[in-house]
Amino acid sequence: MRQLLFGFEGRIGRIAFWSVQIPVLVLFWLYGQHVDPLLARWFPYSVFEGLTAALVLAAPLIWVQCAIVIKRCHDRGKSGFWALLLFIPAIGLLWLLVDCGLLPPATGKDLTPRRSAP
Repeated sequence: MRQLLFGFEGRIGRIAFWSVQIPVLVLFWLYGQHVDPLLARWFPYSVFEGLTAALVLAAPLIWVQCAIVIKRCHDRGKSGFWALLLFIPAIGLLWLLVDCGLLPPATGKDLTPRRSAP
């Protein structure tokens, strides 16, 4: 479970992807509905402190999201750098739905990108 949620190496299929992705999206929604307004009340005049607290609280969700998307990219035969598309608001979510969630894995031998040796 630790490797699934926090590791960046390996591959995962669509079922494993959606079994993690749906709870993560629900947690992001709950975070936006409940935590962000609470932080706005706690730090009404300090944007920097409020954003810092929001980022610290959201960091585990962002980490898990990146880890599962990168592993799903490996399963699709792509580099993990494709996960950077998630930082483009509308396009990133559409790409996540289609490429990571709906398309089948790439076929062939050992599609996980290799790291170059030093």
